[in-house]
Amino acid sequence: MTSRLLRVLRPRRGGRLPLILLALVVAAGVTAAVTDASASSGGLRFAQLGHWIAQPKENTVFHVNGNGAVDAKFRAEGMDSEDTQVVQGDTAGYVLGGNRAVRFGKSTLEVEEGYKLQAPANGEEPVALEAKGGPYYVYPEQGRIVRFGGDDPVTIPAGPGGPLGTPVVTPDGTLWLQHRDSNGLCLLTPEAEQVDCRASAPAGHAGSLTVVGKQAVFVDTDADTFTPVDGNGLGRPVRIGRDLPADAKIATADMSGRVAVLDPGASQMHIVDATGLGQGRVAADISVTLPPGKYETPVAGRDAVVLLDNQGKSVRTFDRDGRQQREGLLPKDKQTTRLSRGEDQRVYVEGSQGDQVYVVGDRGRLDKVTPPAPAGKDDRRPVPPPGETTPPANPGPTVNGPTQQSANRPRNQGTTTTPPNRPTGRTQNQAPADPPPNRPTPQRTTTTNPPSPPGLPPGLRATVSGGNIRVSWGAAKENGSAVTGYRVTWSGGSSGSRTVGRNTRSTTLSGLTRAKNYKITVAAQNAAGRGTAASTRVLLPAAATSRSVRVSRGGGTTHSPDCNRPDCAWIKTEIRGFPPNSSMDIDIYSSRWGRFNGVKLTTNEKGYLMVDDRFAYNGSGGTIWATVNGVSSNRLSSW
Repeated sequence: MTSRLLRVLRPRRGGRLPLILLALVVAAGVTAAVTDASASSGGLRFAQLGHWIAQPKENTVFHVNGNGAVDAKFRAEGMDSEDTQVVQGDTAGYVLGGNRAVRFGKSTLEVEEGYKLQAPANGEEPVALEAKGGPYYVYPEQGRIVRFGGDDPVTIPAGPGGPLGTPVVTPDGTLWLQHRDSNGLCLLTPEAEQVDCRASAPAGHAGSLTVVGKQAVFVDTDADTFTPVDGNGLGRPVRIGRDLPADAKIATADMSGRVAVLDPGASQMHIVDATGLGQGRVAADISVTLPPGKYETPVAGRDAVVLLDNQGKSVRTFDRDGRQQREGLLPKDKQTTRLSRGEDQRVYVEGSQGDQVYVVGDRGRLDKVTPPAPAGKDDRRPVPPPGETTPPANPGPTVNGPTQQSANRPRNQGTTTTPPNRPTGRTQNQAPADPPPNRPTPQRTTTTNPPSPPGLPPGLRATVSGGNIRVSWGAAKENGSAVTGYRVTWSGGSSGSRTVGRNTRSTTLSGLTRAKNYKITVAAQNAAGRGTAASTRVLLPAAATSRSVRVSRGGGTTHSPDCNRPDCAWIKTEIRGFPPNSSMDIDIYSSRWGRFNGVKLTTNEKGYLMVDDRFAYNGSGGTIWATVNGVSSNRLSSW
């Protein structure tokens, strides 16, 4: 207990205690809340409701509350133009872009320190996550985690097992990771310094992680199951009533117990009811057909599932029953748009330039945010070079910029810099906290990553051409070493593998077994090894044949007192080329009596059926024929 109290009361950089931070936030007019200490957080937690947005071209960072209003902004120069994101931790926010990170105080809106991050060799864009104990940067292809929130960013290896799937976070702040190659499932708690990898999903099964309530869940798209997972391993798998494709995009959190699953190939979204997961019940009871588009992974908010179509430039919201609530159109420019789920469980639609912002409100309402005017020069907060600290220009919070008079005052006078018409939380005669003592600038070095195996080949497709399957894919990321070739494997009715050249983007598989479902994978390889394989499935249908029905005289029979040998005989009926294992309606006709017999039978695995003991006929003139599912046979003269 003593050590926890010391962590709470120890001043952070800038010399302010958490309780003082709380007072300053009220002064800054930023909507905030202080949550109780928990076992995972280790003390008071400064939870700012809303989301921070960067406007790189304007060198401005602003805060949007859950009602869609801008309630704070400041100036931070030197941001990257496209990939800048802003995430918040307990008491500080971080402007993240490229291989740079800048920390600012959430209460003071002062830039505090800049860091240089280890740049990935493959140039991949990390996944930013807000969570207790974080925020985090996760590099899936590199298998690397960067935790912010302390004095310096901490890099944590994600453990063995190759590249990562999409990371998720449970409400207690635990970060969950899936290693795609080994299907190892790892967790990182808020206070841990290394990952714990005691759980594992079935080897070779496709799928990804999500969160249902407070529980991490592995969604297995091969077995079509939901399986709870914790630090001790997997729980009981529960089957769902739907066949999920291997490339399904699964929301990382539920919405009122329901999980959104996007089937991009079928342009459908399924709403899987997981409220009964603890009782061993899961049902996929809702399916939504979507207009054509290129949809990103669904994101679940408080009471809406949000779908972003970056191709059609639209955003749609749905309720828990799959009914569309709202649709908003985005400007058709080249700007990339992303969805972010804040710690307030609201979804924010954010353009990469920070000028296309929506907040998804109650009942899926799309509230457009009016970006603020660029922060003025008086609000200038230069981004310090990596590894250097820029002391705040003024001790008090600034929202609209200090006045010239207060800006020129010496710091040892007992006054504070105050935004116009905003109280500071202390009296005019109170002296500000003493500035923190100077301390040595930490030395940071940049290390060059060694080459690693290539990334996953994008755009894998398999199409049927006669009795063959044509496979095509895109170029994989090289990750520091040139791709030397692509390994193609297939399994189903028959199996095999081949390696094609580095510039080859397609191949044709032949000699395959008909009427079989094939799994096809493609993996790139370079000097560092073979990368993660992309996979897809395709059904090679049975060979197309002409359907035929033929009747002929079968063996003689004594069927009734007036149907005796040799005049009475069975009508032999042969069916070829029909669908295998399919039900057939067989009807028997004569020119004398019309339809006089019929039966429903099933073809075998080759689509063949022969009947020679069902239809008796007394051959005394007339013509006989049969129809099978509308296909007519030959005409047989009576014998």
